[in-house]
Amino acid sequence: MTSPNISVIKCHKCRSVLLDMSTVTNNYTTCDQQKCNSYNLSNFIFVSEDNLPDWIRRKVETEQWTKGRLNCEKCGCRVGVFDYVSGRKCDCGETVLPPVRFVASQVDRPIAVNISHKSL
Repeated sequence: MTSPNISVIKCHKCRSVLLDMSTVTNNYTTCDQQKCNSYNLSNFIFVSEDNLPDWIRRKVETEQWTKGRLNCEKCGCRVGVFDYVSGRKCDCGETVLPPVRFVASQVDRPIAVNISHKSL
């Protein structure tokens, strides 16, 4: 019997669930990292605009779809940002990343663990 993987992103400070991995997107183009090394994509977790959790959508709508910070609703810790005005571009200007992103150091990411139980 295999237990399902728990795929959620949690606040690093209070461990409350912020979103599940189904809203995370890797659907963006990147420039040639040999030519442009202006940012490290592993420092961010990008969220799909099509599947924004309700709490993020409320925050974005409150800020009138401009830009702002994302804070944990439980403890207030800053966990990410959104920017629908300028977007995030690399130094070479070739890449525009999704506007909603979490800072990887401020959240706990899921670790894929497969636990098997053998019957004796």
